Amino acid sequence: MPKDAKFGMVVGVSLVIIVAVFFYRKEAPAIDPAAATIVKPALDPTPPPLPVSNGRTVQAKAMANTP
Repeated sequence: MPKDAKFGMVVGVSLVIIVAVFFYRKEAPAIDPAAATIVKPALDPTPPPLPVSNGRTVQAKAMANTP
C-alpha cells in the first residue's frame, strides 16, 4: 500500500473517531415513567380548508379543430 493511501486511511479513521466522540452522549435524559401513561389527543385528520379565490374569473377560449 503506498504511503499516501496509508496517510489517507489514517486521516479518514481519525476523522470518524473525532466525529463519534463529538456526537457521543454520556448520559441518557431521564424519562419520567408517569409520562408514558399520558395520552395525547390525536391530531385532526381533516385537511385545511381551501383558500378563498380572489373573485376574478377566467374566460375559456373556444378552440376550433381545423385541419
